[in-house]
Amino acid sequence: MQRPGQPGIIGADIRLSGTPTALIASLPTLIDEQQYRRPALDDPHCDLLADLTNW
Repeated sequence: MQRPGQPGIIGADIRLSGTPTALIASLPTLIDEQQYRRPALDDPHCDLLADLTNW
């Protein structure tokens, strides 16, 4: 995901089971919360990771 007006690309780790509709609708808000974000040190495709596997 790339945020308008902000640099970098954020990758999201999500759980594929269950109903993803609420998660998809909440993604823009969730990726801005510091509790889910961490540096993507080993991922060449993004600058930050949002771990939403337990959301």
